[in-house]
Amino acid sequence: MSFYIIIFIAALFVLARSSGFLVRSLTGLARFFKISEYAVTFIFMSMATSIPELFVGLSSAMNDIPEFSLGNIFGANLINITLVIGLVVFLRKGLQVESKISKRNFWIISGLAFLPLFLASDGTVSRGDGAVLLLAFLFYILRLRKEKEYFTKTVNHMPAKKLLGVFRHFIRFFAGIGLLVLSSYTIVWAGQNLVNMTSLSALSFGIIFVAIGTTLPELAFGIRARMMNHGSMAIGNSLGSVAFNSTLIIGIVSLINPIQISISFSFIIVALFLFLALLLFNVFAFSKSFISRKEGIVLLLVYALFLAFQFLV
Repeated sequence: MSFYIIIFIAALFVLARSSGFLVRSLTGLARFFKISEYAVTFIFMSMATSIPELFVGLSSAMNDIPEFSLGNIFGANLINITLVIGLVVFLRKGLQVESKISKRNFWIISGLAFLPLFLASDGTVSRGDGAVLLLAFLFYILRLRKEKEYFTKTVNHMPAKKLLGVFRHFIRFFAGIGLLVLSSYTIVWAGQNLVNMTSLSALSFGIIFVAIGTTLPELAFGIRARMMNHGSMAIGNSLGSVAFNSTLIIGIVSLINPIQISISFSFIIVALFLFLALLLFNVFAFSKSFISRKEGIVLLLVYALFLAFQFLV
C-alpha cells in the first residue's frame, strides 16, 4: 500500500505543478490579447483551474470507475466554497462583493452545483443526465456573455508580454497538458488500487483525497490574487470552477460512461455540507455585500467539520 500512496502523492504534486503552468500561460495569453478581467475570472481561469478535474474525469471514465470522478467533483466544489474562499477572505481580513452580476450569479451557480446531486439521487447519472448538464453549462456561458457591461475591463495589472513571451506561454500550455494527462491517469490508477486495499469506496476516496489535489490550482490562484489585491477574482474563479465542474465535466464523463453510485453515507454528508456552505456563502455575500474575516473563518470551519464527519463518523 505504501508504494501506491507514494505514487498517488507524487502524481498529485505533478498535477498541481502542471496546472500551475496552465494557469500562468492562460493568464499571460489573456493579458496579451486583452481579454476582459471578468471573462478571465469566470470563464478563462475557471476553465484552466478545472482542467485537472476534467482529466481525472476522462481517465476514470475510460478506466470504468466514473464514480471516482463524481466524488472528486463533489469534494472539489465543497473545497472551493469553504477552504479556498474562506482562506482568501481570512487573509484579506474581509472581502467586498462589488459586482451585482456576481451576486446574481452566486445563486445560479448554487443551483448548478446541486444539479448533478439531484440527477444522481436515483443512483445513476445517465447519458441523458449528461446531456442535461451540458445544456446547463451552455446556459451558464450564454448568460455570462449577455452581461457585456462586465466584459470591458481588461486584465491590466501586469504588462502584456512580447511575442517571444507569448510563444513561451504556448509551450508552457502544451507541456502542462501533457503532464496533466500523465498525472491524472496515474492518480486514477493508484487511487483505484488504494480503494481496493481499503474500506473506502471510489466515491469517498474521490471526495476526500483526490479533491484536495485537484483544487490546488484554485487555492494557489486565490492566494496569488489576494497578494495582488484582486480578491474578487479569486471568488469569481472558485465559483466559476464550481459551475464548470458540476456541468461540463460531469456531463462529459457521464456521456462517456454513465455513473452508477449507491446513496451512501459519504454521498449524503457531502450533499448536506455543500448545501450548508453555499447557503452560508450566499447569506454572507448578500447581507452586507461584504464577507467579513469571521465569516471566512466560519467557511473554513465548515470544511473542517466535514472532514471530521468523514473520518470519525
